[in-house]
Amino acid sequence: MISKYPDPPLTIAVIGGGVIGRTLATAWTRSGHGVTFGVRRPQDDDLLQFAAGIGANVTAIEPALTGTDTVLLAIAGDAMPEVVPQLAPQLAGKTVIDATNNVVSPVLNSIADLSALAPTARVYRAFNTVGWENFADPTYGDTIGDLLYSGPAGIGQQAVERLIGDTGLRPIHLGDNDKAHLADALTALWFTLAFEQGYGRGVGFKVLTR
Repeated sequence: MISKYPDPPLTIAVIGGGVIGRTLATAWTRSGHGVTFGVRRPQDDDLLQFAAGIGANVTAIEPALTGTDTVLLAIAGDAMPEVVPQLAPQLAGKTVIDATNNVVSPVLNSIADLSALAPTARVYRAFNTVGWENFADPTYGDTIGDLLYSGPAGIGQQAVERLIGDTGLRPIHLGDNDKAHLADALTALWFTLAFEQGYGRGVGFKVLTR
């Protein structure tokens, strides 16, 4: 699949080799973007085979960040307080997407730490509100799902909306990161619907307008 956006392909560092990162990397490489997984164990055979199958690369975390314009943080949320200070110097000037959910903290996102420690990065809250199944298949019958996100307007927003669109989902901007709590509230709603109310992990969201 070729991206519907006419701009040159992005170079993306996916930090983390779990199912969220893998699913998004698959959509993005199919759209022509360059993807490098940055992980603590770059010699992991399973990840190496997966990356080779979709045309992505695998390196340690620091080399993955070198020369990339966009960073997806898709690691365990409770690791973010340790990881963000380590990565912050290399995030300067990049578009950084926080897709993590720190479920052991009162605040699910790491926007405050990212913004404080990497003040020149363009930080966004996205890809955290639904399960990976919705990135793999964004359709619900005849309806295309929406992905709601927060972050500043400008070049970074264009990149984030492009990457959301390349999964097939429709991007819905909530506003700057003072609205990140709304994205996190959707995460809580998704968990309630998916698990407590039995809708399953494929449940998604759609904004309706007249």
